[in-house]
Amino acid sequence: MNDAESSPVRLRDRRAGLVIVGAAFVASLGISFWARIKATSGAEAPAPATTAGIAGFPAAVDAVASLELARSLTPRTQLRGVNFTGARSDGTVDVSKPGAAVRYTFSSPRGEGPQPPRPPGTMPKRQHCGRQVVHVKADGMVAEHDKPDAPCLDRGDPLPTPRCGPKDVWAYAIGKGAPADRLATVDYFRAQAGPAWKFEIPGTPHHYVLYGDCGRELAGAEAMGTPP
Repeated sequence: MNDAESSPVRLRDRRAGLVIVGAAFVASLGISFWARIKATSGAEAPAPATTAGIAGFPAAVDAVASLELARSLTPRTQLRGVNFTGARSDGTVDVSKPGAAVRYTFSSPRGEGPQPPRPPGTMPKRQHCGRQVVHVKADGMVAEHDKPDAPCLDRGDPLPTPRCGPKDVWAYAIGKGAPADRLATVDYFRAQAGPAWKFEIPGTPHHYVLYGDCGRELAGAEAMGTPP
């Protein structure tokens, strides 16, 4: 080694170069590992509950008006059902009351959205649709932990944005003699006939299934279907 190669300045530069190369190598390994884990693991943890933007929160929650807010809390793009527990005759829910709540259920197209974790570099054994529930309770709106391993169920197309709401369903029930001062359980779901509403006042004979536009009552095979 000649004097130029062994000079303090040259040695310092060489050490600095080695440090930079080593740091870049470690960083690239970290990024690669993070990317592989990200690509083969489930969804991120849900955000904390929020009350911002919930129509009528907490005493008169309008779940149909708050649907787009619920959509924003999940990567699942397909609406599969909405459940109203404790729905009043004006169509709202007082979520500050014990047991009262609103629940939205979402899934993804087959094989899309967050998928179950798997070893990096491997193919999934089967395609999943996943499922994530967003609910509104006394503490606000929050997404439950995503279930990426939820199977794809043959329940037809996802639900469109509702064309009517619990208030309209209640109006039909009142016309049939339902007591307007009671609380009902109302579901927006997919029946055999298509998008539909299910109405029930527990402990009474008031059980109805209406088509998705609230224009007619469904019966028999048309009304069959299970809310998620």
